[in-house]
Amino acid sequence: MKTQKFLIITLSLLMLSFGLVGSGWSQTNKNGKKDPKNNQKKAQKKADTDEEEEPLEIINADSLKGRTVKGGDEFRILKHNVVIRHKGNTLYCDSAVQNITKNTVRALGNARMLGSDGTRVTSTTMFYDGNKKVANASGNVVLVDEKGTLTTESLDYDVVSQVAHYYTGAKIVDSENILTSKEGTYDTNSKIAFFTTDVHLTSKKDKQEIFSDNIQYNMVSKMAYFKGKTKIVSKDGTVYANEGEYNTKTKISNFRTKGDARPKAETEEYILLGDSLYYDNTNRIGFAKGNARLISKKDSIIIDGDIGRFWGKEGISKVYGSALMKNISEGDTLYLAADTLISIRKKKENSEDSVKILKAFHNTKIFRTELQGKCDSLIYNFSDSSIYMYNDPVLWDDKSQLSGDSIRVQMANNKIHTMHLRTNSFVIQEDTLGNYNQMKGRNMDAFFKQNELKRVDVRGNGESIFFAVEGDSILTGMNRVICSDIDIRFGAKNKVKTVTFKAKPDGKFIPPHELADPDKRLKGFLWRINDRPKKIDLLRQRDKKL
Repeated sequence: MKTQKFLIITLSLLMLSFGLVGSGWSQTNKNGKKDPKNNQKKAQKKADTDEEEEPLEIINADSLKGRTVKGGDEFRILKHNVVIRHKGNTLYCDSAVQNITKNTVRALGNARMLGSDGTRVTSTTMFYDGNKKVANASGNVVLVDEKGTLTTESLDYDVVSQVAHYYTGAKIVDSENILTSKEGTYDTNSKIAFFTTDVHLTSKKDKQEIFSDNIQYNMVSKMAYFKGKTKIVSKDGTVYANEGEYNTKTKISNFRTKGDARPKAETEEYILLGDSLYYDNTNRIGFAKGNARLISKKDSIIIDGDIGRFWGKEGISKVYGSALMKNISEGDTLYLAADTLISIRKKKENSEDSVKILKAFHNTKIFRTELQGKCDSLIYNFSDSSIYMYNDPVLWDDKSQLSGDSIRVQMANNKIHTMHLRTNSFVIQEDTLGNYNQMKGRNMDAFFKQNELKRVDVRGNGESIFFAVEGDSILTGMNRVICSDIDIRFGAKNKVKTVTFKAKPDGKFIPPHELADPDKRLKGFLWRINDRPKKIDLLRQRDKKL
């Protein structure tokens, strides 16, 4: 029987071959002679289409039937163990309907196409166009190559370009990730896939997830490229962006601003964003460039600058380039500007609590409604609400100016509680007549109540000048005293209430008519009101960069 079937198939193929030869006769003219022009045209046309119209080659079929239908197309039906070859690609199926005229075949049941490059496409049914060299697979479609597996319900595969398209949703699985989307394209030659609409990527190893409008994914390098709304979610945080690339192996991303959407990295404690953003998810390292912003959620702190860096595991962040911090609390905001701001959070030993410190370096300025200051460098300890200023520090409180080699400000209940001035301490206070009450000494301690200065204790090398004023408008004289230790008490509106001189004071009272300008100033006096920071100046300093 097998020999008989083989003969039937062979005879059928021979008959079809003769039919094709018979149709190749050249046309004749009205006189019955061959027209050489027609022969030339036909020869040229044949040369142009030989590459496209290479017929499908039947390798095997247990049964074959041929028939011609209306319209002149010639068909044949192949059944059982069908094998068809074309251009180095081999198609296997249970049965097939071949359109000889149009050089197409419809494979039915367990369709499988094996490409010359080793790519394999399987499906319930498959339509293949030999002229277009495109396969349309439907039903339980699976495409497999050496880098991954694609599954879908419908797939178009170009065997020449080796590019597959799907439009009804698909899943691609490789060694590292699982990707799904509604539409997409996969180039089996370059191993690059383009996903669009509801794209979802999941890492097999750590279950990290990516949600995006579209992703270009390289199956070899495991790089993902984005040009649409994208969110990367992991156990340590989330990254948001509209354009950039992400290495799914190293977990490193590089994102750029697209339109008004700036890239952003967010953890449980921090938010970092900028015009461009580098983020290492494994080591929790972030780098934002161009109008960087760092937000500390727990402390209600916002820091802006040209560049921002973040080391999550170490609890360190750094913002530099006209950096500006805003700390919002109880309706008031503390502004802190400097060339560089560094935030450090460390856990206390044997405790779940942590210590938060902010360091400011160079050209440091602070502004709050009741307090303004300036220095080269500063340390702000959030744990005990203390501010340590050094390298030419100076503070202003209402009408008072305080300075020293270093100043430590202690806050309590979000208000100034004490100030400790160390070495070359100097306090200047302007009165209603424009005169300057002055106190200086080695060290000073200033005490406040409801943000008003109430007491100053001078310890060591004390000197003072106080102007006696009657009714806020009449100068009656000036007291100048030298004394090791001095205690000053203030009343309402920071007016001097009492002064106590200790340890053998040496003083004199000078009436107004005897006052000379040199008498009105202690050595080292410098009224620096023009250096007093204003809120608008700090904001403008940052706004110029925006």
